[in-house]
Amino acid sequence: MARKKSRWNIGTIVFLVLLVYVIINVLIFVGKEKLTVYKVTEDKISTTYSLTGIAIRNEKLLQAEDDGYITYYTEEGKRVKKSGTLYVLDKNGKVQKEFANQVEEMKGKGDIQENSRVKNRLSEFKSIYEDKDFEDVYDLKYDLKNAVLGINEKSLKKVLEQVKEQVGDAAFSTRKSTISGIASFYSDSFDDKKASQIKASDFERENYRVTKLNSTDKVKKGDTVCRVTTNEKWTLAVLLDEEQYKSLKGRKTVMVRFADDQMKAAAGVKTEKKKDGYFAYLSLDQYLIRYIGERYVDIDLILDTYQGLKIPDSAIVSKQFYQVPAKYISRGNNKASEGFSVRTTSKDGNVKVEQKEFTIYKKTKNYCYLDPEEVEEGTTFEAMDAGDRFTVGEMKNLKGVYCTNQGYADFRPVQVIVNKDGYSIVKTDTLEGIRLYDFVVLDSKTIKENQMIY
Repeated sequence: MARKKSRWNIGTIVFLVLLVYVIINVLIFVGKEKLTVYKVTEDKISTTYSLTGIAIRNEKLLQAEDDGYITYYTEEGKRVKKSGTLYVLDKNGKVQKEFANQVEEMKGKGDIQENSRVKNRLSEFKSIYEDKDFEDVYDLKYDLKNAVLGINEKSLKKVLEQVKEQVGDAAFSTRKSTISGIASFYSDSFDDKKASQIKASDFERENYRVTKLNSTDKVKKGDTVCRVTTNEKWTLAVLLDEEQYKSLKGRKTVMVRFADDQMKAAAGVKTEKKKDGYFAYLSLDQYLIRYIGERYVDIDLILDTYQGLKIPDSAIVSKQFYQVPAKYISRGNNKASEGFSVRTTSKDGNVKVEQKEFTIYKKTKNYCYLDPEEVEEGTTFEAMDAGDRFTVGEMKNLKGVYCTNQGYADFRPVQVIVNKDGYSIVKTDTLEGIRLYDFVVLDSKTIKENQMIY
């Protein structure tokens, strides 16, 4: 009985020891700071400046030749041909009604097709009016007034003939365009200004003054009543800070992305430093019609786009490596692998030179970098061709990350191209570096090199 009791006590002791061991390890695991890894992805980062440009176009401003009430016969943003009718000037205020009556009468007879654009704008008007967006309502009313009589030239001639019969041709005059181009109906504080004349104060929108020109408006002789943009080349003047100015200076082109619709266009760029600030002038030949009625245009300037492997900045760590002149890299008899001719001298003075291979973590035109864990300080390399010798000693820092693919923190070098918003884009073909979908330690401060991951 005593022997059985002793065996029972030994078994109990072993069990308790194992239990305590398990509990301790569980507590250590629970209390241990959790290691977070990050899966390497491929991405791109762009250097982008968000700016507001002032649009300057090649425009010819047309002035009223007499006092009267104006009626436009072309639509905002519509291309007019040379000698095409732009507007009719009603000298006594009674002709406009007759014009409208004649147009409606001819529409009723089917001589003039219903204007689909007017239908669309009316639909927008109803929608916006219900939402009480009164600024847009005002702009839509302006568009509708200028579009409602937007009939073709052939139909307009019929209308003019009918009106002449009713009121006589002395009561009104027609203005034809002397050039072909795109018509728009507003006058603002940038009339006749060149891009080079833009000042820093012009970017303060509260100072901007614009007059929308509507059909039925009364105008005076000499008033600007229409502008015709003669071609699709236009310029955006932008105000820069000093850093942006330095980045753009010397560039010939830049990519412009329009904030409203995310459309992109290449633009020529010139920079200028003035007393009141730094400026850039962006030359464009696309999308003029999209922004024909806008003076201020919000854009993004995309300077450079960098593509590569994306890693968090917190994963990057520095490590010291021996810097060795690249001329000491040699190849063995098979010429297949790179190595080094290591020179050693025994205690009795015998010299021995043997070929050894070490992992090269980075190689440039002039230098290569070796891990101190592989190469001892004081190791002497010999250049086989020249007979020169080099003793290892000088060290340089290389950036890298801890890769966890093999179950431990394995240092892998990285070459950072650019960083932004807490992330870096690194090269994809770095020697001994990381690859797409590798796992790296998210925070390099939470682990030591070669530490096991568990």
